[in-house]
Amino acid sequence: MKIATRPNDAEFGTPPCPSCGRPMRFLRAVPRLGALPELRSYQCAICGVTYTEAVELDDADEAAWIEE
Repeated sequence: MKIATRPNDAEFGTPPCPSCGRPMRFLRAVPRLGALPELRSYQCAICGVTYTEAVELDDADEAAWIEE
């Protein structure tokens, strides 16, 4: 099994910075573990603000990240 590469920030749709409103850049993801959701972190290159969100993925979303 091979893990597919993550799309770039523009395709991925990163959130706006809560401080300045500019698009944030994707920083890292922590995979889901058991019942805990995946965590995605973003950072604003201008302000330095870091934002982390919990993402609940369904089976179809997870399948998109994995290539056989």
